Amino acid sequence: MKPSFKNKQVFYKKIDTLPRVAKWLCEPFEIEGDQLDEKGQKCKEILHLWKRDPIECIRELIGNPAF
Repeated sequence: MKPSFKNKQVFYKKIDTLPRVAKWLCEPFEIEGDQLDEKGQKCKEILHLWKRDPIECIRELIGNPAF
């Protein structure tokens, strides 16, 4: 299957033309693993949770005449 874009810049431009809907929110949080670092402490990592407000999504769907 051949994609409809030649590179990532063209892909991002296609994404930017999509209709705007509920805003994305990013919530970083830290997790602690089970591996130890050189100091004997548990390794930690920051992850990013991307989410949308489900109420905003429902409002967008209900307000969309095509839906």
